[in-house]
Amino acid sequence: MRTLSLVLLLAVLAPAAVQAESTSTSGKKVAKAKFDPATVVTIAGTVLGEQRVDTGKGPKAVRLVIKVGEQQVSVQLGPDSYVDGQKTRFGAGDQVSVKGSKFTYGDKYGLIAQAVTRGSDTVVFRDPKGKPVWKVASQGQAPGSADRS
Repeated sequence: MRTLSLVLLLAVLAPAAVQAESTSTSGKKVAKAKFDPATVVTIAGTVLGEQRVDTGKGPKAVRLVIKVGEQQVSVQLGPDSYVDGQKTRFGAGDQVSVKGSKFTYGDKYGLIAQAVTRGSDTVVFRDPKGKPVWKVASQGQAPGSADRS
């Protein structure tokens, strides 16, 4: 019952998908959020839950919903194929810090994660320029396992 309640809460309260195209009030398409090194910030908060979004092409996009003060912040991690391959898992109630590129949508903000840390464990998702580490890994290079920037 607790899990069902959490899922319902996230479905109702969680922010919209950060990479999805949306339509503005003028009817025009709004650009997708992009990683911008100039907007990198670090936030700390409590994980409310994880969401997996079907992108319609390939792996599902994984994001965390983090409670920061009284706000809920959507943190885009990466594809489920990469996230599921990590030793560190993030779950409801975890205290985490997230370093990532901040963007706004409506009256809310989200982050495109560069790295997420829980205790002494850090999972790196993007390099300092925003290049996804799972793309580096698929090219035969080993991705970093800790944020060294």
